[in-house]
Amino acid sequence: MRVIQVNKFNYLRGGAEKYFLELSSKLETAGYEVAKFCMADQRNLEDPWSKYWPSNINLETPSLGDRLRAPGRVIYSKRAKHNLMAMIKVFKPDLIHVHNIYHQLSPSILDAARLANVPVIMTLHDYKIICPNYLLLNHGVICEKCLDGNFWHCFRERCFKDSWSQSLLASLEATYHQHHKTYERGVKLFIAPSHFMADKCEQAGWPKDKLRIIINPVSLLSTVKRQPQNYFLYVGRLSKEKGVDILLKAIAQTNYPLKIAGSGPEENHWRTLAQELGLENQVEFLGQKTPEEVSQLLAGAIAVVIPSIWYENMPFSLLEALAHGCPVVASNIGGLPEIIKIGYNGWLCQPGEVKSLVQALNLAQEADPILMGQQARESVRGYGWDYHLKAIKAIYQEIVGSKV
Repeated sequence: MRVIQVNKFNYLRGGAEKYFLELSSKLETAGYEVAKFCMADQRNLEDPWSKYWPSNINLETPSLGDRLRAPGRVIYSKRAKHNLMAMIKVFKPDLIHVHNIYHQLSPSILDAARLANVPVIMTLHDYKIICPNYLLLNHGVICEKCLDGNFWHCFRERCFKDSWSQSLLASLEATYHQHHKTYERGVKLFIAPSHFMADKCEQAGWPKDKLRIIINPVSLLSTVKRQPQNYFLYVGRLSKEKGVDILLKAIAQTNYPLKIAGSGPEENHWRTLAQELGLENQVEFLGQKTPEEVSQLLAGAIAVVIPSIWYENMPFSLLEALAHGCPVVASNIGGLPEIIKIGYNGWLCQPGEVKSLVQALNLAQEADPILMGQQARESVRGYGWDYHLKAIKAIYQEIVGSKV
């Protein structure tokens, strides 16, 4: 079977890219012919199909030229649509599997696939199809207003990056594709990595028969021997929705060491907060770490802490910690409680509540590390890549078989 995998970035940037890259590789190993369609970027891995990829646009620190190009690129990229159509003519895919396409590629590529009569499935790595700002979070507070189908809430409340202009663009983009039924006509099936994600999409009006739940995969073998020490660990992006400020305030009420591995827009702010809380000798900011370095950190941690204040979908930081035998302390929010069983493989706390998090940290520190490690590994045994590939292949066959 010939499959085009689509994602805006072709380098290890976050969870969506990790999945996109690993799935592409494992499908090739399984005998599939795989081509990628992404945005051009100097950080990308080399790829034989990159000549078809649309040019780079920087939407994080945009130049004047990028700002001028942004509206057309974000709402409906004619260039991405044209380039994918050209690639389809050459590669002749049986199916297209879409991941994160928003802004840098835009949903215009779904029209390219539909016009070429190539079926599309889409993995929902975030809430973008039902929330213009991806997160169902409005200035640090859970918000579900756009589930009513009126995406102008985003603009009125300036909830996308606290910017009028970016919120306007996000509302315009979502409203345009809702009006033109771009996703409705262009995607045969959505894959939700958590029951919570599927439930929210149904609540927003998506039909249940267009949603399929497949939990994210995790590699179950770890070559690093677990030797728990006396520190907690946070691994991930340092952005507001991750709630690391709540974690720092909780740590300040204990004598537990904390290691923070990752980077992001809130890093400097949270370093300053740690100093203000007097945590210079208790909290260590490690920066971005390689997968091998993260494995070593997981081997020594009492538990990984996921103090998120947004509806986490099914983060790899959760699944990988458990697969390494490291229990997890996490907010009782989104897809997290679907995996965490209190006292078995981790502990749950109320999102945004320092006292609740302190109580969970205390329970983790007092638990039997050997038993918890065994139970953590056992809890994700059913989510290995073998299970996941089997489920993905079955969906591919089902969709290609129903192609009209």
